[in-house]
Amino acid sequence: MKLWKLVVLTALLALPLHAQTIDTRAVDRLVTETIAAWKIPGAAIAIVQNDRVIYLKGYGVKENGGGAVTPDTLFQIASTSKAFTSAALAILVDDKKLQWDDPVRQHVDYFRLADPCASSMVTLRDIVSHRTGLSRHDELWDNAPWTTAEVVRMIGDVELSKSFRSTYQYQNVMFMAAGEAVTSASGMPWSEFVKTRIFTPLAMTSTRVSDADWNASTDRASGHRYDRKTDSIIIQKPIDTTALAAAGAIKSNAHDMANWVRMQLGDGLFDGKRVISAEALNETKTPQTVIRIEGLTRETSSESNLMAYGMGWTIQDYHGELLVSHAGALNGFRTHVDLLPKQKFGFAILINAGRGYALIAMRNALIDMLLARPQRDWSTYFLALDKKSDEQDEAKKRERDAKRNPNTKPSQDLAAYAGTYESRGYGSATISLVNGSLLLRWSRLAIPLTHFHYDTFSALSEADDVDEQVTFAIGADGAIQSMTLFGETFVRK
Repeated sequence: MKLWKLVVLTALLALPLHAQTIDTRAVDRLVTETIAAWKIPGAAIAIVQNDRVIYLKGYGVKENGGGAVTPDTLFQIASTSKAFTSAALAILVDDKKLQWDDPVRQHVDYFRLADPCASSMVTLRDIVSHRTGLSRHDELWDNAPWTTAEVVRMIGDVELSKSFRSTYQYQNVMFMAAGEAVTSASGMPWSEFVKTRIFTPLAMTSTRVSDADWNASTDRASGHRYDRKTDSIIIQKPIDTTALAAAGAIKSNAHDMANWVRMQLGDGLFDGKRVISAEALNETKTPQTVIRIEGLTRETSSESNLMAYGMGWTIQDYHGELLVSHAGALNGFRTHVDLLPKQKFGFAILINAGRGYALIAMRNALIDMLLARPQRDWSTYFLALDKKSDEQDEAKKRERDAKRNPNTKPSQDLAAYAGTYESRGYGSATISLVNGSLLLRWSRLAIPLTHFHYDTFSALSEADDVDEQVTFAIGADGAIQSMTLFGETFVRK
């Protein structure tokens, strides 16, 4: 065989089997139609293929009636920050300052879990693969007054809902703890470490962590929520992200996220320079915890057969193709980062509305384009699923209300419920009698209580996204002994 033919054949064999050059006009139509169908004010997208940015564009507006979104407009990337935290751990593995299976307390001496056995065994790998046995408990950081370290300490008093290492349960506070481990092992704050060792080498010059830097930006989007009752988009009041830190506090834009995707697809290389070793980085994208594909997950991942969580990444198949991805949701923003490593193809989608299914619809359509699969109307499919999900939530509320016995009254005078209640994990809550009604105060919340039935009251605040029931328990002496809130027991002092 002639040499030139051998070279051509070798090059062809090295190409991904199914990949093709994506039709940028089709992408433009897809994004435009999707944001219109979902009433999304603005979006930005970056697509990378074979280490080249082949698509980079902004759509719509930063805020209803505001300026246009560009590839440089900042969005909150929320939980896609978790992959930056696992990458930071990978860098420290390269630096030999920690190992994946180090006990967490080796680096965060105050860390613990409520179960003594789990607490003695829990490792860094465990806390970034969602298998500690803790359920979410997002109330501890969501608009709460506590620091990252205080929240990590508090979660140590919260009972595990599953046995250790038995089940996948998404858990933000554990990633906050991972950020504390980065701080301890590196000798610098997590925020400074990711800036120095990730943002700077990747030329992510606009990416930032602090809310102060976010607020100082003149080119940033505003988050929005969708009101199904009015079929409209409303600006969402943001919460402070300082305590959330390593679990979701990064703010970035499509331009910078393209470089992040290039490095991930390049196995730790960026512009010929090594940022992270391939071995350490790929460990973050190796399955650690099985995710059961059932219920709503089955419907949102209809093209997948297997799913697992790595460390800051979800790993699954999509029509037989390896897909590594992560979503983010915070403050009326949604983000999706998706990698098809074998195709050397990936992208980041950022929107300023709390409509996560819209991103999965765009994700699936983009992959179908790349794999030359028949095009499907994913937006219509996920709009129907979004409506179904809301209807199920409403059905649960109706079922709860149907069980209400309206012909009851509290067993005590309202003044008897007033007092201070303590939870080991959730701290203090107070019940006060104000103008003839009960008022609940906990964390930064101040919510009036309305009688539901018997000794159960409703705590409803649309502004705080709270719809909870507070049930009081009476002791043997006939006095109010405790109450439940967010599923936790608060004992009266």
